[in-house]
Amino acid sequence: MDGKNSEMVYARLSEERKTGELLQLPYNFYSEAAAAAASLPPEEKDNNDKLLNTLKAKRIQKLLIYLAYDRQPPQGLPREEMELYKKVKTLLDGSAGADKNSKVRVLADVPELATPSGSVIGGPYKANEIIELDDENQVEFILKNKIGEKV
Repeated sequence: MDGKNSEMVYARLSEERKTGELLQLPYNFYSEAAAAAASLPPEEKDNNDKLLNTLKAKRIQKLLIYLAYDRQPPQGLPREEMELYKKVKTLLDGSAGADKNSKVRVLADVPELATPSGSVIGGPYKANEIIELDDENQVEFILKNKIGEKV
């Protein structure tokens, strides 16, 4: 990164504030900005660090919005941002899968179960049997009626 580092970071921050979309940055932007800032005088380095942290925060906010709406981010993101996107996406995908399959331990012997909405849970089940259910409403029915407990 040539030229005045703080001015370049400020210009990038100004561009980011003007749009709701993530703008392209070089792949090694943050590492290059940190390396360039290392040679700055202490007061200017502090100012540069504040600008860089504000830019990071703004871009992370936008990245999380992309994740919330399940949108793919644009090409040309810095390495750190792509790593963050992938980690959070994996976390969100994993937690969504965990919610869909819930394990419940049946507390007593029960015949075939049917909820008031008409969905059949299945059965018969024996006491302490662990069952796996896809429907969260079925899990809620079992827990609410004290037929079972979450595992």
